[in-house]
Amino acid sequence: MTQSQKPLPPKFLAAMIAVPPLPGSPLYQGDDSKVLSSTLSDLEIYASLGVDCIVLENSHDLPYIKPPLPDEAVSLIGTVAQAIRSNFPGLLGIQLLEAANETALRVAEQAGLDFLRVESYVFAHIGGAGLIEGCAGKLLRLRKKLGCEHIRVFADIKKKHCSHALTGDQDITDEAKQAAFFLADGLIVTGARTAEAPNLAELQKVKQATSLPVLIGSGMTAENIGRYYAHADGFIVGSTFRESGAFLGRLERGRFEAFMSVFRELQQNDR
Repeated sequence: MTQSQKPLPPKFLAAMIAVPPLPGSPLYQGDDSKVLSSTLSDLEIYASLGVDCIVLENSHDLPYIKPPLPDEAVSLIGTVAQAIRSNFPGLLGIQLLEAANETALRVAEQAGLDFLRVESYVFAHIGGAGLIEGCAGKLLRLRKKLGCEHIRVFADIKKKHCSHALTGDQDITDEAKQAAFFLADGLIVTGARTAEAPNLAELQKVKQATSLPVLIGSGMTAENIGRYYAHADGFIVGSTFRESGAFLGRLERGRFEAFMSVFRELQQNDR
């Protein structure tokens, strides 16, 4: 029997867990048990205030490489994903940098996850590791082969930390329409870099150009979420919950609680 997609909560928050450095990466500390315990600790904080959704990302594996990722890293992130799945009943997704989208899909299928965050779904761009080609055709064929079409694909468009000179003749709405044409399940709009909010006018253009869910993938804070709340269907948030709002800082319960206080009020007023 084909598994059905879980419904998306309205205006959902996807809290990001920055998985500690995995085997093979320059910052790896050699203790797999600490990688697992750190992710479970972050989950405990997030779950304490009832987040809708969690996203796993190998954020600490700097500098990122294109696939194939080391076998030991893939094995450990699979173990992490399964542990989080066992302890979190809500929507659970994953992104593997840099553009290891097929690997992420295999991990998601094995661990029972619900969605992927995918870079370079359509067209191509230059990332930190070089040329990143569009993956939609191969990715969805693999999803079909694995029998896991319930796993949603949320596609970044004009992704942060990348050069888009190759598609300089394409407006962000052109990329949004192409991603929808290539069967994406949702779109992600970001600022130019981590912790930078997207251009509000561009976000509004994307919302008008598609009927797909549109997520904001960077830069949301307790101070600015009110300006963006009405213009997106979901929010992937990580850095603002961390020490000094730093991308790879330690998760701070106080910063998370401050954001959630504002976010919950917006949700309540939206009902």
